[in-house]
Formats: sequence, C-alpha cells, structure tokens
Amino acid sequence: MVKRGISDMYHMPANDLRLINMYAQQRAREQGEHTLPAPIALALGEPHFRTPEHIRSAALKTIQDEEITYGPAGGWPWLKELIAEKVKRVNGYDITAENTAITMGGTGAIQTALNAIIENGDEVLIPDPAWPQYHAQITCSGGIPVRYALSPMRGWLPDLEQLEGLVNPRTRMLIINTPANPTGRVFPQHVIAELLHFALHHDLYLLSDECYDEIVFDDKHVSPATFLTPQEFEAGNVLCVYSFSKTYAMTGWRIGYIVASKEMIRTITHVLDSDHTNISKIVQRAAAAALTGPRSDEMLAVYRSHRDLALTILQRTHHYAYTPGGTFYLLLDITPPDGLPVHARDFAYALLCERNIIVAPGTSFGHVASKYVRISLTAPVEDIAHGIEEICAFIDR
Repeated sequence: MVKRGISDMYHMPANDLRLINMYAQQRAREQGEHTLPAPIALALGEPHFRTPEHIRSAALKTIQDEEITYGPAGGWPWLKELIAEKVKRVNGYDITAENTAITMGGTGAIQTALNAIIENGDEVLIPDPAWPQYHAQITCSGGIPVRYALSPMRGWLPDLEQLEGLVNPRTRMLIINTPANPTGRVFPQHVIAELLHFALHHDLYLLSDECYDEIVFDDKHVSPATFLTPQEFEAGNVLCVYSFSKTYAMTGWRIGYIVASKEMIRTITHVLDSDHTNISKIVQRAAAAALTGPRSDEMLAVYRSHRDLALTILQRTHHYAYTPGGTFYLLLDITPPDGLPVHARDFAYALLCERNIIVAPGTSFGHVASKYVRISLTAPVEDIAHGIEEICAFIDR
C-alpha cells in the first residue's frame, strides 16, 4: 500500500506566505534598472537581532579546540542536562536529561514526534489558524490533518465542544500551540488544563508546541506538563517542543528540543538517528552557551515596544481588535468599511503592488483567518509604524 502522505504531498498547494515572498523577489528582478525601494517586510517571523556574541564565540571556540565527530543521535549529555535545568527553571516541571532529545529546530522536533507516533491514516487535530507546517508535516508522516477553529469571537481560543465533535476512532493526536503563531494568543491556565483533560480522556497524544515560551508580555505561559506528576508524565501522552530560534535569535542555527517520557525519547532517538544521525556539536555548544551565558531582556523589551506601537496605531485608526499576549505577531482584520468580503490573498498581493508592503495572508494559516493578514513585529520600528499606517489606510481606501 502506498503511504498516504507521499501521494498527498504531490498535490499539496504551495503556501501563500511562501508564494508572496517569491512574488516580491520576482517583482524586484523584473524592475531591472527601474529598481523599486526595498519593500517593508512585515511577513516573516525572523528576529532582526543578531545572535548574541557569546553564542557565536562558543561555536568558533568549538571549531578551533574540539574534534567535530559524529555524536549521540539524541544530543550530547552536557546539553541535555542544561535543557532539563531550563525546563525546571522556566517551564515549571521536573524532568531529567533522559526526557530530552536535541532536534533540528522546533520544526525537526515536531516532525520527529509525528514520525515516531503517527501511522498511515491517523488523524491529528491542529488549530486553525496555525503555523502552516503542521499540515505538511502530518501529511508527510502519512497522517490526516483535521482542523479545529480558534475563533476571534472566542479570543482565538479553542472550543472544547467542537473538539469533542471531531474525535473518532482514527484520531491519534492533538496539537496545541501557545504562545500561538499567528495570533500571538497565550492560552490561559484553565484552557490548558481543559485541553490536557480532553486529550487524556480520549487517550490522545498531546503535542504542545511551546517554541515562543519565553516571548511573553502580559500573560503567563503554562505548559500542560505542569499539571502532571513525574509518574503521570512518564505515561507518555504529553510531548513538549521548544526551540532556540526565537528566544536567542538563532533561526538559522537549526536547533530545538523535545521533552517527553523516557520511553518515548528512546523511540524518538531512533527516529533522529535514521533521519540525520546527529546535530552538529558546533551548534550544540552554541546552544549550551545560550543557556548558560548572560541573558539580556533587550529583545523581549523591543518586541513589547513594537507590539505596543502597533496597538497604538490600530486604536487610533479604529482597527484595534485584541492584544497579543506573546510572540511577535498579530492578526489584522482587513474587512473594509463597507463590509464587503475581501480575501486575504488578494489583499496581500494588492498591498505589495500598490504600497510595497509584504504581509502574510491569513490563508497561509488555515481557513478561519481568510479575512485577516498576519503582521510580524520583528521589523525596524520605522517600518512597523509606516507599514501599519499604510495597511490601515489601504483597508479604508
């Protein structure tokens, strides 16, 4: 039998976020000598900070002083120990190094978990709107993505009653993401508890994507693992995913990690070994420096100030809808004053052509946000201010 995911991947449409960035590049090339100014880029979730110097120095020192050989598939013990300490200190639950595995970014952690658990035809519940890769990754693992709505009328939170209606004998896993991309919503503690109870009641795996766990402003991030005793955690239903990418401006370094029961980590380690053997020691030393080196609150303070600036402009232009509690994203409703329907993809292309501003169409993230665009707040402050002013004017034109 052909694995479902392989055949389905051939027919999967390209993501709108990737397409609009490709279009922007093509548009710039076609201008030739009539070069346009660089567009205001408010689409990608790429921190504009440089990776801190002590992290870069650790990588250079490793190259100079150490043998760069094959390493353990699940990561070097010295980094796994540091991660266990970080999880206890930051995320609030007790684990050991044996509960961790080092992966190729948070993306790799999610794909590895899916490959370790999902069988052909299994259904996985994913939020809508959500990070686009969930759909592709589940399909690649042979699973079937099933979307549950995060309605703006509910503050971008899930509806447990709707989730109950989606469960059937083929349902294998529930994925949650908080702080959430693309909404910036931080799920309250009681919602996390309800989602955990839902997953355990239906004997589902709960995959908690917490890659923005340290980019939180007004709210408090809560991991579902904090509701479990160490013995309950070892039952294996809950897996938590983290990344160095956003917290330490290490997107291109490609390093993250997954926390799960010891038995699950043994399975995941086999998957990692078959996939890419191991993560480079150079990158792992850099990650260790990130966990042990000096911490600055500058990045978080800048992201908070960018968010507050965006909200001030949206309030002044009467486009304010909600306050993101974390990440560096917000969704903006692009419905014009006359109330006529507008499609996010069409809006984003028109905005690029007429105002030279790139945003992520809400259609990149599912169906619920089809009349929204995602604005990334990692750009320079002048680009954020001018860009949001222009977007609001474009909506009201």
